[in-house]
Amino acid sequence: MEGGGPAIPPVFESRKQKILAELSIPDAEYFDLSPKGSVDEGIRDLIGDINRLPGLVTTSSCAGRISVFLEGRKKQLQSEQQQRQFAPSGGKGAGNWLYVSHDPLEWPSSVEEKSRSLHKLFGMVPGDGKPPALDKDGQGPRLVRFHFEPMILHIMTATLKHAQPVLAAASGSGFRESGLQSLRCLGEGQEGPSPIVAVRSSGLSLESVIGYCDESNPEEDGEPVVRSLVTEGYLEMLIAMSNERFSTNSERRERFRSSLLDLCSAAQSQHTKTTGKARARPAGWEDPEARRERKRAEGLARKRALESQAVGSEDVKDDTIA
Repeated sequence: MEGGGPAIPPVFESRKQKILAELSIPDAEYFDLSPKGSVDEGIRDLIGDINRLPGLVTTSSCAGRISVFLEGRKKQLQSEQQQRQFAPSGGKGAGNWLYVSHDPLEWPSSVEEKSRSLHKLFGMVPGDGKPPALDKDGQGPRLVRFHFEPMILHIMTATLKHAQPVLAAASGSGFRESGLQSLRCLGEGQEGPSPIVAVRSSGLSLESVIGYCDESNPEEDGEPVVRSLVTEGYLEMLIAMSNERFSTNSERRERFRSSLLDLCSAAQSQHTKTTGKARARPAGWEDPEARRERKRAEGLARKRALESQAVGSEDVKDDTIA
């Protein structure tokens, strides 16, 4: 790593600076392809720590989230008229995000809110719990899926050596499905692809089908009705389970942060020992002892200057009296 680690190819530094420039855009102007459209607040500090490490830069991230997603229409059934009738508001394919939160959902948070409905929050109407029949073409309905997804990070690394501490920290912190995004990096040269590590864990994931899209009886405005297949109590159970997983996810994320910083620091120290090269100092760096001597000399010089000014003032005063 820079100043005590493996050499960093210039092509990586160019890519990193471009990514950092995009991340520095104010929130009001920044937009990405996630449902939220920007970097999650709960992961900003971790991303900042990673991006300050030589040879590493984040390319995408999610702190963890609860989401309710309505599947899109099957492609063979989508006509241009249907697409206009139910345009996507963001999400995978032509589906809709009915609800997304990157924080635990406290439900209910007060006595006054006990009358609130999770069905309403998720954009569904209560149903009879019975799944609908297949349509005339033998197609099933568009399903509504409830998800809890733990943290996922994609970290671009300068070389495979820079990727090693990321993989070790991820595995040791509970993100056991982490790995290299592509094997192309195994044959990389100086100008080849930079290895990307996906930090992830499927063990905390939660998914449940909770409803379907009833397109046989649309509302007055032509929008299809999203009907629930579960009870309000079942939705409350899913929320409680997701909130517990949010807590575990936060603990793992902090363990990953601490482990990565420790491993990268150890890797830099080891490289310095094996190569015999001292850590590079930034421009303007000054040895502490030399700084103390300089400050002492500057202090003495100021003292002499003040004494000279005082003596000069006394001489002028004496001349005036004479």
